[in-house]
Amino acid sequence: MGRVYLCLGKNAEVPYYFERARAHVWNIEELCYFVRENAWLLEPAVLGKELIDWVREQCALPDLARMLAAAMQEEKPVMGFVKALFYYTGYCSMEEAGQVEKILRLNESTSALERSKARGDYFLESKKFVLALQEYEELLQQLKGMEPSFLGKIYHNCGVAQAQMFWFEKAAASFERAWKLTKNEASARQFLAAKRLELGEVDYVAFLADHPDLYEASLQLEEQVQSCNDTWKQSEDAVFVLHATEALKDGAAHICRQMLQERLEPLQEAYRSCVVR
Repeated sequence: MGRVYLCLGKNAEVPYYFERARAHVWNIEELCYFVRENAWLLEPAVLGKELIDWVREQCALPDLARMLAAAMQEEKPVMGFVKALFYYTGYCSMEEAGQVEKILRLNESTSALERSKARGDYFLESKKFVLALQEYEELLQQLKGMEPSFLGKIYHNCGVAQAQMFWFEKAAASFERAWKLTKNEASARQFLAAKRLELGEVDYVAFLADHPDLYEASLQLEEQVQSCNDTWKQSEDAVFVLHATEALKDGAAHICRQMLQERLEPLQEAYRSCVVR
């Protein structure tokens, strides 16, 4: 049986919106969950007066609001805010609270650039590709003083997001910059994978002929492609395509269309979620 959380205060009439995370919270339990799951994002500017006023007015928790306001005056306001929140609500176990505090201590030792990259990485892992690119592009406007290895990681992750959105030409350019900055083999393979999807077979072969330095990476990529093909043949998607093809050959085009529609609808919804701004 999972933990049971005691509801405090009330649901807000107007949710609180965390702009950087593109997330709404409607009550104090959702705020606790957000803080626990997004500890890396927390900064004094994120936990400001507007949030405390929202706790007081929308959640009807004036005592907690006073505690949070006092915590924000401490030497380490973010740590104080989180401790006060979890103490008042009892939302987290001691172990969970300890993990959040550990992340907050790590945040104190990281730069604003590293925290910004962490936000982009969070969106990338959450498949919010447009939001990830927005974070990374803001970082890339601050090129001065960045280590090549750090910059290379940003370009690599830009390429991942762009490829997921089928922007293969842009993805190839990002992976190429990452590879040139870091000489990372994964970036080289991803660069070639994007070029392979961007170009036709003849043009891709010609491209490889002009880039002998990528020969080994191209061999590794072809091994990965073959492995993916073999895996796909055993997947549910392959079975679905087979059944749809058989329905079409049997003259049951309407069944084929129905099967495709049922399959496409959740994919379309997933894509819309990925590109939300």
